[in-house]
Amino acid sequence: MNSVKRYSLFALIVLIVSYILWSVSDRNSVYSISETRLDRIVSEGKDQKKGNLLGISPWMIPSDYSSETAFREKLEFYFRKAEEKGWLDTKTVAVLPEYLGTWLVVANEKSSVYRSASIEEAMQTLVLSNLGSFTGNLVSAKGKDKIRDAVFRMKAETMLTIYRRTFSNLAKRYGITIVAGSILLPEPTVTEGVLKIGTGELRNGSFVFFADGTVSGNSPHKLYPIEEEKSFVSGASPESLQAVETPVGNIGVLVCADSWYPGVYKTFKKQNIKYVLVPSFVSPNGAMSGIWKGYNGSETPKDVNPKDIGVITEGKAWLKYALAGRMTDSGASYGINVFLRGSLWDLGSDGETILVRGADVKTFPKSESGSLVNVWID
Repeated sequence: MNSVKRYSLFALIVLIVSYILWSVSDRNSVYSISETRLDRIVSEGKDQKKGNLLGISPWMIPSDYSSETAFREKLEFYFRKAEEKGWLDTKTVAVLPEYLGTWLVVANEKSSVYRSASIEEAMQTLVLSNLGSFTGNLVSAKGKDKIRDAVFRMKAETMLTIYRRTFSNLAKRYGITIVAGSILLPEPTVTEGVLKIGTGELRNGSFVFFADGTVSGNSPHKLYPIEEEKSFVSGASPESLQAVETPVGNIGVLVCADSWYPGVYKTFKKQNIKYVLVPSFVSPNGAMSGIWKGYNGSETPKDVNPKDIGVITEGKAWLKYALAGRMTDSGASYGINVFLRGSLWDLGSDGETILVRGADVKTFPKSESGSLVNVWID
């Protein structure tokens, strides 16, 4: 009997050691920059020395999130291209897409995470290789979907550090204002210009970095999470939506779905907003040519024509009911809507930059690449 117990103990020790070795192996790989797709470099208007808005939609793949170096180098590729064009100075406001920072959840993980065919497979590996941390965060998870909540919560410090350092350094290096792509973080706050996290609910925030590397305390959190987010992401109060003062005037930032609601534009008009910037993410591939199923996650506004639901395409709905169709109510002169593009596991992506100048709306032909769309302010 004692020999059986000793054998069982030995087997358990071997199992634990094997797990530890597996979980820590093949991490911290720095991937060389790849798939720097950039087929669209467009500029609208003439430089009147009044500043410019720059929409950056980088083409992202999983390995771009493998490390801080990989993430920074991928993004810097696009900023360097803009600099070569003469589009970056103290009066530049650059905007990047929704969820751009969110996939930093896989930073410093096993290389198999980046090679996974599906996001589900990638997350399973991430959880299994971080069981201790995952279990601890599962206990403190706030959302209904405690598994997703725990995954983002356990990687929050890593995500925050890479995101904050990357965009702070880019803003300082190029001397511009950056509306950084959004990121999911627990109870994010800005204290004396520094982005921090707490232990509260997850929020989807798009933080604004100034040329000195500090962050605006008026950076927005998403107000209207869609159904796919609501089980683990909390929406902010509409009263929290505030103007951000920049060298070119007040900007208002709406995180994706927020741009579909008329109330936000009325708020912006009271705040003397001059520019409305919208970071977005739409999936799967081909979503924009599919039939629009109506509002997702919150009550449909009264001005929406019910006959459009199930009839017009998703793309036409974006033009009619989001920024392009509603910006005039804000009193703003310019607006730009950018979409996250890339090949991120099996998620897919769709959408192209939408540019609004007064009552004029311009879209661009669909392209399977990153894009830079610049507009000069006149």
